[in-house]
Amino acid sequence: MKRILALSFSCCLMLLAISCDKIEGPYIVTDTDEEITVQFPDLDLSTVYRKVLIEEYTGHRCPNCPTGHEKLDELLARFGDTLIPICIHATSLAQPTTEFPDNLMTEVGTQLANDYQIDGIPAAIINRANEPMGSIPARWLSKVQAVDRSHTPAAIQIINQYGETGEDVLKVNVKVTLIEEQTNPLRIALFIVEDGIVSPQIDGTDIINDYVHNHVLRGSLNDTYGTLLDNASTAAGLTTFTMAKSFSLACTNWNPAHCSVVAILYDKNNYDVLQVEKKYIY
Repeated sequence: MKRILALSFSCCLMLLAISCDKIEGPYIVTDTDEEITVQFPDLDLSTVYRKVLIEEYTGHRCPNCPTGHEKLDELLARFGDTLIPICIHATSLAQPTTEFPDNLMTEVGTQLANDYQIDGIPAAIINRANEPMGSIPARWLSKVQAVDRSHTPAAIQIINQYGETGEDVLKVNVKVTLIEEQTNPLRIALFIVEDGIVSPQIDGTDIINDYVHNHVLRGSLNDTYGTLLDNASTAAGLTTFTMAKSFSLACTNWNPAHCSVVAILYDKNNYDVLQVEKKYIY
């Protein structure tokens, strides 16, 4: 059984901007239909395993957040590509100032922080668990270990095309395969994250001007909570969904070589993440 959902994402910049040298968000977008022209490879179920999403809430004016970054690095070293990170700059400690001029906040991240009642940072939510205010770094390991990975509900394949459909245009092609029957409605959210952003960060009482920020949320290709899949009538067996989104990076200050797409498939009713996948732009 196969359902096709084909959508695209195009970037229209705010009229306040006169040039494209450097533009801090937000970005205004519109949706139109778009055809998928790539061929997804056959899925080898023996190579598919359940991955875990960790969304770390942080801020460059948060003196304890470098400790959170270190804990995240430890977890990534331990779990490898089975753990997918997104660092969300949010709360008042992420607001730009004279000493911290770069705005790493996003509308998407702010909404998530508000919805999850994030106040104190560093904090993290693992697999979108129902955990208001998140958990402190000392609990992240046990939260990751608590995720049931004895089965794999779904698989996500991502094919990124950068510069193939237009200069500085990123086209994201996604295929979702449901391996297990799902009775609740599902949503898929597509986020862009960036590594290697050099920007000031306070660490204790010291300001590190050349601090390197990784896994930074830059925005969403389909709003904060993504796109609803038409899986209401799916039966047991392999059911697939495909979708495409396009986005122009021409008027952003992002480095495409450091950017990746993170696809999050989750249960609309309880927000449990069934699968998450990450793919660098190129």
